[in-house]
Amino acid sequence: MLVRRLGHELERRLRGARVADAGLLPDGRVALALRSRGASLLLAVDVFASPPLVTVEDGELAIAAEPGFVRAMAAALRGMVLSAVRARRGDRLLRLTFSSRSRFGVDEHVELYLELVPRFGNLVLVKRDRVVAASKEFSLADNGRRAVQAGLDYALPPLPPASSLVPKMVAQSGANPEEFLAFAESDAALNDALYVYRRDGVVVQPHLVPLPGFSDADCRREPSLLEVFAEIRSQETGLRERERASRRRHAVAKRLGERERKLRDELAALAAKRARACERDELRAEGDAIFAGLHELPESRRDEAKERAAKVFALYKKLGAALPHVARRERAVRRALGAVEELRWEAERVSQEDVGDLEAAMDQLDGRGAGSPKPPGGPARKRKRALLEFRTSSGSRIVVGRSPSENAEITFRIARPNDLWFHAQGFPGAHVILSRDDRREPPLEDVEAAASLAAHHSKAKASARVPVDYTLRKHVRKQRDAPPGLVWYTNPKTVTAAPRDTVPS
Repeated sequence: MLVRRLGHELERRLRGARVADAGLLPDGRVALALRSRGASLLLAVDVFASPPLVTVEDGELAIAAEPGFVRAMAAALRGMVLSAVRARRGDRLLRLTFSSRSRFGVDEHVELYLELVPRFGNLVLVKRDRVVAASKEFSLADNGRRAVQAGLDYALPPLPPASSLVPKMVAQSGANPEEFLAFAESDAALNDALYVYRRDGVVVQPHLVPLPGFSDADCRREPSLLEVFAEIRSQETGLRERERASRRRHAVAKRLGERERKLRDELAALAAKRARACERDELRAEGDAIFAGLHELPESRRDEAKERAAKVFALYKKLGAALPHVARRERAVRRALGAVEELRWEAERVSQEDVGDLEAAMDQLDGRGAGSPKPPGGPARKRKRALLEFRTSSGSRIVVGRSPSENAEITFRIARPNDLWFHAQGFPGAHVILSRDDRREPPLEDVEAAASLAAHHSKAKASARVPVDYTLRKHVRKQRDAPPGLVWYTNPKTVTAAPRDTVPS
């Protein structure tokens, strides 16, 4: 019943629109690019979704490889005008009629059928009752009831049984079926406000009439089914993006776990090498003893003893020379473990849009080169969002980094040398910059406000009080070969602050 309402809204909004092109959207939906009343619009169709959705959107077609059906649709409809939209009574079928007139005055008509049946949807392009192309072609051997193939006459899908014309929820409410069907065919069903049910702000059901079984949902009357469909589409896109971001976040967490295991294994091996090097004095004593006892050995055994002593002294020298290398490598491994801890915290706190940034930081930690395979989702993209910025009552500016690259950006690109830089002491956390336009020294209350923000945007945010280090930005430097945002700093002062997510007004 909603399909008739959908067809009415599409015709009212798009009748007379001219087809500029047809193609695929980045998410795989088929779309027609239309020009209507001087505006560019996309009529997007997802017949394979559950439920199938038709939306009118702003946007542009992607430049990408397209299946044969989309190419055929573009060739057939380009330059034609949408002249009518009709729904078949009692079915989820829309017929969009496109018309044009040749230079010889001959009218041409092409129909695009939208079969909006969950799990069995299809798009079929028809000219003079024959199938030009279809999104999903099949033969009688495949279906048994009808065939949809280029060159054959188009057979409409069989109508559903009459009993299904009255929705089950309406029948359960005790409504008179004949009255409901009469209303569904009336002008009121095309123009009256819809009943739209939401739970927790998410659309769960739009309908022409009130429905039972939704007492726990918020019901509002709304005028446009197309707008409701656009909202549903946005919700589904957001859910898919969150699920995808969650999978990518989980993959980074797994890589971090593997990286940590390897680093701890290496640290254990270095500890064993250090312990062995620390025992080298026993080797020297053994070598000295061999030389001291040479005169007591028979002449035939002295060369063998000298050879043994030479090997002992060589090992003693090698172990001694290894100690500085072991110490340097232990420091490097511990720095890498610190980076793992930092990125693990970032993986917990970064927003959905910053997951690519996190993956890029993980690649840098792993030492992946330019030719290495990229993680799902591609490289971190440049964001145009506003910085997380606060203004205090005295006019100071406080900026908080929300991702590894944003930490690096505000510290090394935005902050001036004498601005104050804040970080939770001994915990993974965000970089926070405190600056003043007049370049005067900020008041103590602003320093405390910046420290409270640094405490809140750190792994210690659940603590009552957090020690926060701060220093001039010019005393902060990047860690070599480390992911973005990992730094060294000197000349710090420390203030203990209660975590807060804003500044006092």
